[in-house]
Amino acid sequence: MTKVKSPVQTPEMAKICSLAIASLVLGVLGFCTFGLSGIAGFILGIIALSLIKKSAGRLTGQPLAITGIIISMASIIILPIFIFMSVFLPALIGSRQKVRTVISMSNAKQLCVAMHLYCDNNDGRLPPVDRWTHLILPYIGNNRAILAVSPGRNDKRPWAMNVQLEGRKINEISNPQRTVLIFESTFPNPLAGGPEMLPGKPNARGYLIGFVDGHIESVRPEHLHNLIWIPARRTLSPPDIWKRNSRPPLKIHPLSIESPSPFL
Repeated sequence: MTKVKSPVQTPEMAKICSLAIASLVLGVLGFCTFGLSGIAGFILGIIALSLIKKSAGRLTGQPLAITGIIISMASIIILPIFIFMSVFLPALIGSRQKVRTVISMSNAKQLCVAMHLYCDNNDGRLPPVDRWTHLILPYIGNNRAILAVSPGRNDKRPWAMNVQLEGRKINEISNPQRTVLIFESTFPNPLAGGPEMLPGKPNARGYLIGFVDGHIESVRPEHLHNLIWIPARRTLSPPDIWKRNSRPPLKIHPLSIESPSPFL
């Protein structure tokens, strides 16, 4: 009697768990999505480990699942950091820029006041442009006011004087509220000049300009054409002329018809 041989049963090959691969891929993508896909990768990694343990060797990929869980957790940690930076970093940068602008405007105000004090002691005339910073220094007492704080961290911008105002009498300048007295410039420009010396990159609110009447403004680049760089001489009215000459006007009384003429 012949024996019938039973067919040889080959062991089933183990498959890699697809959820473990998905967990790893989503964990890597979490660094591009700021942790959003990392959340799904972490969940899939936990499920993949559970399925691999219950498969009795039919599923593999435990190292992939563990790696996916770790990478997903790392990408999830980036999410709150990104939210914090996106919310608070612009506000922090904006506040620092506002502080720089306030300091620069304060410096410009000191220079304008010093200019007026110099004029009061020098027949009302503005200082020479080649040494105006040295001449007004006794009126400010702080040479740091000569520099304006620019948008850069350590970048300083010197103040320059409008070259067209050299030796001009400040009270005879027409439209002092729109006539440029000082403006922020760049190194190594001279101490005086015109609009060609303005920096190529303005501050967040525009160029800082000090005017003849003493006020300070941040002027946007599109509004520079409204500024006066070459002022006209102010036409003095009769009361100004009398005040300047310190002589009262002559009072001429017309002759009365009833009074006799002195020439008769």
